[in-house]
Amino acid sequence: MSKKDKKVEVSVKDIERHNQPVQQIFIGDRLIGEVVTDNERFKAMLISNQSEFYVRSQEEGLEIVLQQYHLHQH
Repeated sequence: MSKKDKKVEVSVKDIERHNQPVQQIFIGDRLIGEVVTDNERFKAMLISNQSEFYVRSQEEGLEIVLQQYHLHQH
């Protein structure tokens, strides 16, 4: 028996908070995480359990948020 591929819509919205750029990551219309500039590196945050990960780029932050979301979703 094969599983059907499930299509998931991922979108990124760039906003500014406290004069600082923030990338908000959505699956559908649900906010799952954010990537925030933190001096010379970036902080990726998963909204559901308030986990924080320090990464070297916004792209790496996006990947970490998506990986952690799929790992911990029920």
